[in-house]
Amino acid sequence: MIAILKQFAPLGLYLISCALIFAALTGKTQWLLYYITGLLPLRNVVDRLQPYPLGKDLLDIMIILALLSVIIQGMNSKNNEGKTNYTVVHWVSLMIIAYTFISVLYGSFYLNEPLLFSISDVRVQSWKNFSIMPVLFFITFSAVRDKKTAWMMVAVMCSSMVLMDYYTGQQVMWYRNIESRTKIHATFVYLGPNEAAAFYNTITVVLLGIYFYMKRGLKKIALLALILMNLYIVVFLFSRAAYIGIFLGLFFLLMFKHRILLIPLILMAVSWQAVLPEKVIDRIEMTTGDYHELDKSSETRIMVWQDSLDLFAQSPIFGVGYGVFRKAGFVLGDTHNIYLKILAEQGIIGMLLFLALLFGFFGSGVELYRTSKDGLSKGLGLGFAVAIIVLAVNNVFGDRWSYMEVGGYMWIIAALVSRIIIIEKQSQELVSPVKVKSKRKTLRDELPG
Repeated sequence: MIAILKQFAPLGLYLISCALIFAALTGKTQWLLYYITGLLPLRNVVDRLQPYPLGKDLLDIMIILALLSVIIQGMNSKNNEGKTNYTVVHWVSLMIIAYTFISVLYGSFYLNEPLLFSISDVRVQSWKNFSIMPVLFFITFSAVRDKKTAWMMVAVMCSSMVLMDYYTGQQVMWYRNIESRTKIHATFVYLGPNEAAAFYNTITVVLLGIYFYMKRGLKKIALLALILMNLYIVVFLFSRAAYIGIFLGLFFLLMFKHRILLIPLILMAVSWQAVLPEKVIDRIEMTTGDYHELDKSSETRIMVWQDSLDLFAQSPIFGVGYGVFRKAGFVLGDTHNIYLKILAEQGIIGMLLFLALLFGFFGSGVELYRTSKDGLSKGLGLGFAVAIIVLAVNNVFGDRWSYMEVGGYMWIIAALVSRIIIIEKQSQELVSPVKVKSKRKTLRDELPG
């Protein structure tokens, strides 16, 4: 039965894609957005659509049409409810898209390549894939108009992660040794275990924030099951950066919500060699050898970090150009540190934009956590703010930022957080005049005569 479903599933998904595209053209963008959100981390599923007409670019086409749909709806809107309330993240995102595009062109000078903009260029493709994420932020922010839709988006992400856990859990069972971990790609196909682990620990922290504020019931039990499965996968992806990230995420979450649970967390951190699985301990201790020398992986990273700093010294303000490090033939083809990568390729300007965006994300999470009267929204804000800290740590050890499969959900959640903040502000503005009017009426009634 499962084999039959797998055989016909690609055609079914393709037909659904076509139907939702036509629906979006008539103004019904939400269902297309749900569908895009569900497919976003499932690269293995999306690739199965390639044999069909335009199947290779189908996800991009759906995103472009969803963007056009929300733009048209915004232009046709005749009331304040339909107008977009732009946030700091909107403006910084636009500047990042524009600046990275200029950086792609600037990199052509460094590589002595033609300045013509070719979609077949690896650097152009990389820029396009990265730019899709802020576009998803714009689409989500514009399409989501109420909390019900926002929580439906979260439910879609959780459902997609259940399918992702199924595939990744199987791979973890097949490749239980540290030596074979490179064969684990989760549902990302072209990425590895470190990227998968970075995705899992950031999203899991967001889900934990929501879980802490949920009321008891079947939904909370189901979410806990998903969280535990995610944590199990993180443990056996053997990513040292993910271990650090998930520990910090748990530490900050518990500090704000359940401080009593900090005790067992700290005890586990102190006695990790006694409580963690043996293979995990081996992986952590692989950083150095018997004589405290760096292992080959760590030593190579030090080399590429030095190469990055050398490139940064050549052009500290603008960098040498987007995607140059990979195409110039340096060792590993990547800096394995997003901060050094941005400094080398985009210079100080690119780094300031990146940091401004992270602070914008973090600030929106904190604002929602502090101002919301709704428990679930409060948990989403807290989880997202802490997840940005985890994301910042993840990217010290590699590029966990530029890939749509890894970072797409964080941009979508950022849009949900920003939209819920506005929804709650508008709700308070509607309630306040009613209260004032009611008070004035009461005073008038109390006056004599």
